[in-house]
Amino acid sequence: MTRCSILLPIQRRQVLQNYLALHGGGSIKVLSDQFGVSEMTIRRDLELLEHQGHVARSHGGAIYVDKLLGEPALPDKQARNPDLKEKLASYAAERFVSDGDVLIVEGGTTVLRMAAYLKQSQLTLMTNGLDALQQLRVAAERHTVLCCGGVLRVPSSTFVGPVAESFFTQYHANTAFLSALCFTVEAGFTDPNLMDTQVKKAMIRSAARTVMLLDSSKIGNRSFATVAQLNEVSVLVTDSGIPETIRQACDEAGVELHIV
Repeated sequence: MTRCSILLPIQRRQVLQNYLALHGGGSIKVLSDQFGVSEMTIRRDLELLEHQGHVARSHGGAIYVDKLLGEPALPDKQARNPDLKEKLASYAAERFVSDGDVLIVEGGTTVLRMAAYLKQSQLTLMTNGLDALQQLRVAAERHTVLCCGGVLRVPSSTFVGPVAESFFTQYHANTAFLSALCFTVEAGFTDPNLMDTQVKKAMIRSAARTVMLLDSSKIGNRSFATVAQLNEVSVLVTDSGIPETIRQACDEAGVELHIV
């Protein structure tokens, strides 16, 4: 344990900043215990570090801003790990979908690939993705396909805003299939745009089960806004590149882990 009570405040904040840079983030309680000072002191330190642009406070703690990832261009997202995304999508469609299910299929580049593998009958498919809707056109011949309205975000090709959020509150789905740009145990699943994350939160609330599709290259990074904490999803579908710490975290959180 690092004891900082004998340090000057400016020294303590530098040690705290170094700790967050190394670990990516931490909760108020963990940081208080780690540095042997009160939670109020940690809150004041984090408030100043946030004002200086070093950290972003979130969910009772903070994450290190210098490691936050911005939003890549849509063509870059589409071109990143296409074979692995295909494996995750096909596995999820086969393993977690049954005849007659009501499904939420978000508009990310991994999840939308599920459309080609939905061989079940009488599905109801809801999405907020313009590209996902294009992929689901063939499925519409055999299934019911619904798309929310809202404001079209060109960088993500998704519909966002209050209209999109309200759409998903009207229905009850068996399963929501989501992905995210980044994941750490401390920050959870994170995305670069708050409007996108708000719609995904509405999807999670509308579904009895949330299946997160995430290739291992996204693990260990953080982005701006949290979509969900690990214990807020039911299943994580990923690949063998994940570190052992993530396996342990899934076990502790009661999350069903599937390695494809």
